[in-house]
Amino acid sequence: ALKDDCRSSGIDACLILPTAGAASVRNVNTAFIQLAAGSGFLFTAGTLHPFYGDNQKELLRLQEHGVRAIKLCSFSQGFSLSAPETRNLFKIIESANILKNGRTFVILDTFCLAHEYFGTPVQHTTTPLLLSNIVRKHPSIDFVAAHMGGLAAPPEEIFTHLVPSKNLYLDTSNAAHTLSEKDFLRLLETHGPEHILFGTDWPWFDHREELEIIGRLLDLAGYNKEEKERVFYGNIAGLLGIV
Repeated sequence: ALKDDCRSSGIDACLILPTAGAASVRNVNTAFIQLAAGSGFLFTAGTLHPFYGDNQKELLRLQEHGVRAIKLCSFSQGFSLSAPETRNLFKIIESANILKNGRTFVILDTFCLAHEYFGTPVQHTTTPLLLSNIVRKHPSIDFVAAHMGGLAAPPEEIFTHLVPSKNLYLDTSNAAHTLSEKDFLRLLETHGPEHILFGTDWPWFDHREELEIIGRLLDLAGYNKEEKERVFYGNIAGLLGIV
């Protein structure tokens, strides 16, 4: 279904984002590595978990398979961004990046009402404030904040806490459906074309519709052809090491 949706929309490649509970990290990563290896258009992230027994070893295994992205979703995986175990996980990634000159980046879900919608513990919800603290404390890791930094968050919290940073990117997934046009454009203008990534949140939204919506918003923000190419593929290609 993903391949059909991409092909019919003129999408040449996409990055898929697995997550897992602590006990399933290695098995899920193996399954997604194998899935992407057999595809001509799929790239995959890996996942880790603050309570997984050997994140350092698993990160090395992911890197050996050419996996550069780590997807984390605090509310569904069941951890807090401020927990000591989470801080230790980011230290492991940062240390590996310093040794390898910056290779692994982290994509974080940002659904700020997860605890209300799914009944998950409120301390497991990722907020713009918690995310900004992580970005600031770990400058050797590039972070991608899904949903333009805070799905269903009060926009002023996003503007206040997620200030432009060299190691912070925002992806467009879902956000055009939850932010006002004015607030979306403000984020595009504040963070600039070098730090925005096109995303869909598929299967909830399809590629063709999102290409049209985001393309129109980029035009309204005054992005030129080269800047739009950065958003649609150049920035993520750079993070993934694709020439």
